[in-house]
Amino acid sequence: MKIKIVAWGGHGDLRPYVALALELQKAGYTVDLATLADDKDFVTSFGVNCIPMEWNSDDRLFLRYPPFNTIGLHSNQVRSLQDGLLAELWRVCQNAEAIIFNGPSYPCLYIAEKLGVPCFASATQPHHQTRVFPHPFVTTGKPLGKIYNWLSYPFFDQLFWQSVRQSINQWRQKTLNLRTLNFREGIVRRMQQQKIPFLYSYSPTFLPEPSDWNDDFIHVTGYWFLDTSENWQPPTNLINFLSAGTPPVYISNIWHREKLGNNLALELAKLTGQRIVVQGLDDEQHDVESIDNVFYIKGMIPHEWLFPKMAAVVHHGGCGTTMSCLRAGVPMIITPFRVSAEHYFWALQISRSGLGISVFPHKEQLSVESLAAAIKTATNDKNMRAKATEIGKRVQAENGVQRAVEAFHQYL
Repeated sequence: MKIKIVAWGGHGDLRPYVALALELQKAGYTVDLATLADDKDFVTSFGVNCIPMEWNSDDRLFLRYPPFNTIGLHSNQVRSLQDGLLAELWRVCQNAEAIIFNGPSYPCLYIAEKLGVPCFASATQPHHQTRVFPHPFVTTGKPLGKIYNWLSYPFFDQLFWQSVRQSINQWRQKTLNLRTLNFREGIVRRMQQQKIPFLYSYSPTFLPEPSDWNDDFIHVTGYWFLDTSENWQPPTNLINFLSAGTPPVYISNIWHREKLGNNLALELAKLTGQRIVVQGLDDEQHDVESIDNVFYIKGMIPHEWLFPKMAAVVHHGGCGTTMSCLRAGVPMIITPFRVSAEHYFWALQISRSGLGISVFPHKEQLSVESLAAAIKTATNDKNMRAKATEIGKRVQAENGVQRAVEAFHQYL
């Protein structure tokens, strides 16, 4: 059987699908992973065949982060989506005998309908209606109650559907020769009506399946881990820094989009009494040398190697980094970056579970004092560390990608 996986996003969004492709290959399937052309080398480096995709970058952002200030698209945007992204999806899905797609590539749902092949939706965050937590893209990072949680799901589903309805319907008629879908159709709602299996690649240990889902087609499998090649070797100077003292605190600069410069890192080290590891400096700062209790990482260091050696991790709240922290069993401080509400969602779940602290920037600026206070709490709170250690052991014991393949098998 030939399986097409269609998925794209940030690095943390893509890695789980490479892991899934490898597990499916191990089970004897022929697998193609269609993703952005920029990520082709990354995908093929793991021995997975990649179908590179190219289209207008504005279309990528629209399907990933739909506009909340307008309903519907202008005619030029409709044509752009039809001739760009939707045409690419139709191309890469040809000859598929089964299709697995992530959230941004959801139009594959309609392609599977046209081709008459089974399809599977997947996501790194929940999209089914519940009273337990809000929709990941409609949250402020703070608990707002069961009623808000419940209503946030149909609200987002309808808002997104109205934004793309015209484009999708014209494409269904013109390219797929399928009937148009009605005004109230929705996207997740249609998947539920059609009983499309949904694979969630996050841990049920950390975020259990809500009792009000009551849907046999939903599978919370556990994380789909993709580890770096065994041939990878850490830099000698980093090994020397780690062995020279107590476990440091890791700080990713991704969350801030501002320069996390030498002075700020030194000030954090002084205020907290902690050694600091910083990654993600802007290009012009890559020549900054590590001094005193601050080490600047240059290049990519695998999280699965680095995080277990940390006292705590400060990050933006992306699904991949959150997953790596949970697996490593270390407390985290999440400072969401406002472009993605998903970051606020994971910040809410981490703070509610007692596994870390949420610190929200004020007008995109995060004060050194508030970050230092959060670091001191995370590194000194014995209960938080014990909880993180315990859930780390349980997450490590999960085999999410294997469970995903087992779920895949039961529908064939």
